[in-house]
Amino acid sequence: MRSVALAAAGLLFLTGCAHVRQAALPVIASASGSVDGTDLIGPPPQARDSAAELAGMQRPWPAERVAQARADNRFDPFTAFAPVMGDGFRAEALPHLHKLFGDVTVPLGAAVGVAKDDYARPRPFVAEPDLPTCIAPGDGLRRSGSYPSGHAAFGWAWALLLAEIAPSRADAVLQRGRDYGESRVICGVHYPSDVEAGRMLAAAEIARLHAKPAFRRDLDAARAELAAAMVK
Repeated sequence: MRSVALAAAGLLFLTGCAHVRQAALPVIASASGSVDGTDLIGPPPQARDSAAELAGMQRPWPAERVAQARADNRFDPFTAFAPVMGDGFRAEALPHLHKLFGDVTVPLGAAVGVAKDDYARPRPFVAEPDLPTCIAPGDGLRRSGSYPSGHAAFGWAWALLLAEIAPSRADAVLQRGRDYGESRVICGVHYPSDVEAGRMLAAAEIARLHAKPAFRRDLDAARAELAAAMVK
């Protein structure tokens, strides 16, 4: 019953009304045992440092890298890591891995969301309206906090898990996870410090999850499943 409640809470976090989501986040964080995102990463850089970050973002990125950043706006581990894991890397073919990714969704999402709400850092394209973005930012993105980056947090969490269960591909997987987060900077929707903070939360949450026997069982099942799939 508790797992069902957490799954429902996770769905609310990802898709629900912003006001309801904001009120529910501390409850979700407590129920899921997530790390304290606000304390862990500390406050975002001050205005002067943010301006320096913004200046560094205003450079001509190669067209192919912008296209990749635009594609990385899609929030899905299987799509994100298929380029380094192969054509068979699909959720329907890897149910144990799909569940393992799900284990991370609620606690990490809550940690990121609480920190975003507490710090309420404006997005770079809000601070600098002339900053080009690779996607058309909607009102929800415009209103949500920039610090830390949720995409960077989850991209790094997915990469850490895949590097652990498929060590032969760890270098490529970790580079892909890094690029997935950096795509948010190239897209103009996050500062570099948002991305670094997201990665810190991801590493902390994965470390905490390892203390849970159920998570370790899911990790072992996903490892065996992926090893069998990679042999075929």
